[in-house]
Amino acid sequence: MSLRPSPRPHGPDPEIESMPHPHSVAAWIWRILYILWSLEVGVFLLFLPWLDIWENNYLLYLHPRFRPIVVNSFLKGGVLGLGIVNILIGIQEIADCRKRSKSYISK
Repeated sequence: MSLRPSPRPHGPDPEIESMPHPHSVAAWIWRILYILWSLEVGVFLLFLPWLDIWENNYLLYLHPRFRPIVVNSFLKGGVLGLGIVNILIGIQEIADCRKRSKSYISK
């Protein structure tokens, strides 16, 4: 048993505490990318069913029997609903990210 003095007798080093933890930085970057992806997919699905490319594309020319299904307004509304859900997920993640950052600041 050695009786060495503690390397930090006066508490934690403020320089080390101010440096971000590498895992938290990586998690933060992934969270931001997920938020951007959710919002981008949401906006894409919000507008795609109402553009001309929805009804006039190569796959419908190859398989014309699917045209009545794809042109159906209920399917378009369902895709629009998925876009709204993706946008809401992105907004919820933004709120959660802000709440977590405030909790880290208050500690």
